[in-house]
Amino acid sequence: MPPVRLPREAELAAAALAAPLLSRAIHLARELPVGGGAGNAPGSATAAEGVALEPGLDPTEQDLARAVELLGLADDPDGAAMAAEAWAFAIEAGLVEVIGEERAPRAVPAAALAGFGADSPAEVLERWYGTVEVVLAELASAFVLEDALIEQEGETPHLAGVEEDNGFLEAALASLYLMTVSAPAGVSDAMVPLPVVAAGLLMPDDRTAPDLETMEQVSVVMARLDSQFAVLAPTGVIEYEGMDPTLLTGEDNDDGDFGDGADPHPDAEEERRYGRVRLTPLGLYAMRRRLSEAGMDAPVLGEAAEAGASRLLTVLAAYPEDAARVEAEGWLARREPEKAARELLAAARGSDAAAPGRRLECQSVLSLVGSEATPALHEVLDDPELGGLARVWLTEHGIEGVPAPSEEMVFWLTVDTLAARVGAVPPGGVPGTADEEELRELVDGLVGHHSDFFDRVWRVDHPATGDVLDAMSRLHPDRRIAKQARRAAFRARSRG
Repeated sequence: MPPVRLPREAELAAAALAAPLLSRAIHLARELPVGGGAGNAPGSATAAEGVALEPGLDPTEQDLARAVELLGLADDPDGAAMAAEAWAFAIEAGLVEVIGEERAPRAVPAAALAGFGADSPAEVLERWYGTVEVVLAELASAFVLEDALIEQEGETPHLAGVEEDNGFLEAALASLYLMTVSAPAGVSDAMVPLPVVAAGLLMPDDRTAPDLETMEQVSVVMARLDSQFAVLAPTGVIEYEGMDPTLLTGEDNDDGDFGDGADPHPDAEEERRYGRVRLTPLGLYAMRRRLSEAGMDAPVLGEAAEAGASRLLTVLAAYPEDAARVEAEGWLARREPEKAARELLAAARGSDAAAPGRRLECQSVLSLVGSEATPALHEVLDDPELGGLARVWLTEHGIEGVPAPSEEMVFWLTVDTLAARVGAVPPGGVPGTADEEELRELVDGLVGHHSDFFDRVWRVDHPATGDVLDAMSRLHPDRRIAKQARRAAFRARSRG
């Protein structure tokens, strides 16, 4: 999985404290009277303090009205509902402690409230993440209950073949995460149309036009995600523009209604009506944690800066080009050029299957190093694995007196480079699925430049010679040349 770009911890913590749901809950909790005035620590209240709650733990009508004023929601038609939501969330998240007898409960500030200080970003993020898990758990419970009621009443939610649980939300958030980390820099924060998210959950690998039944399922998934996203947005995990209510009530007569089988990918003018969503930086932080906790490799850009060169080269092989450059620059910034070059060259050695990829990444990282690294490159000129790339680097940096490579070294470096490209893993992809068009052009150029290429290359003493020639036979469009490559591959394997 490509790495995620995250802001600094302090910025994330500030965003968490500013998230509407949490900030309102904190505000209410801090305004609860403790010991008759200021100066009393949260969690130190007695049963005579705080404010009275209804038996169901709801605030009294008077306290709810006071909360609406306190939160500046008096002019909002949904102010009372938002204040009540903040009250409930403060209790669920442990910001407010309920004390007293069951028939006369009272709300007081909880000790956990002290952990939401701006001077402890790590603790703020940890506690904010806990509140997000509370909301996700509440959403899961709500929709499991809804599905049970639908089943009891004998109604069909038109989700045949689709799991009817909170897996929709988790899958949608994971999908948004992958879209974001895989997108090129500059567009990774773009809003994603809700129909695209819903359709991706139902037919992730199907590029054919959906049938009417699938369209109906997309419509139902959209409606469910719309209600779930609306609840999740105030936590700060996502930015969400909800669906046009008329699309849900049936009042809309537009032929583009999803229930009538329209294309689930609306044009730009329709996007807003059907809803749009994106993960915020906080949401990326939360989803990265959830994916990691689920056992998935979800790297963060910059985390390899303190790692060794071997780890760096392995990581870079799976990163998009722009992310790889940022990661490499961060790694180099912490090291002296000459020492960094020696570490990289040492890590690039090897005859294992991944070694050609490491050497290719080593070349890329070394291209960012200045002439201060020259002594380290001079040291490996006679190395059979590194001498070729060292000569390339020294020549590109204008160093004089670089010895010409032998023909054997030239062909070895050619095989090594092709082996790295053939075994490359595109971001989010699998081994062996690199850009075939680029490889085809490279192969065509090599064969065209050397008329006796195959007569020479099969003799190269490289572990991947046979595999490279097999790949060349698959990639070259000329059947005659492809046959020559297959014959050379056979001869290369017969040598060993």
